[in-house]
Amino acid sequence: MEKATYQKHFSVIINDRIADRLAQFCSTVGISENAAVEIAMNYFFDDPQIVNGLMKGYREMANLNREISHDFSCCEEDADFHLTQYRQRLQNFH
Repeated sequence: MEKATYQKHFSVIINDRIADRLAQFCSTVGISENAAVEIAMNYFFDDPQIVNGLMKGYREMANLNREISHDFSCCEEDADFHLTQYRQRLQNFH
């Protein structure tokens, strides 16, 4: 029995500069935007250096975000405490 094939659809938001570059590329090469996006996606997924570089970057950012969150958690707790007090005073005032 053959495996059923289907297409998934998704949207990507790009800025004006990228949209202009995509349109110019498609016009120059003579292909549709869908074909150009498929080429780019295949290139991205077929090049392990790109994928590995992105994964490494995300891991580094995760560590950095964890450190920043840890450094500012006391400030957040303090702000939350003061906001709670302020809200309670407002409720008691009304």
